[in-house]
Amino acid sequence: MKQARHWIAIGLVILLVVFAVQNMASIHVNFLGFEFATSRIILIAICVGIGFALGKAIRIRHH
Repeated sequence: MKQARHWIAIGLVILLVVFAVQNMASIHVNFLGFEFATSRIILIAICVGIGFALGKAIRIRHH
């Protein structure tokens, strides 16, 4: 079962990389009154990192 999880994780990472590379355009972001320009790939990486951290935190609390 652990091996299946690893393959699923590898597949998801590959899909994420392909998605990020296809979205390298610069965008303007408004967040809490702040406006800044960034690359979509950076914004995607930040969102994935936050999601990963939250998922880990929730998983730790359930064990």
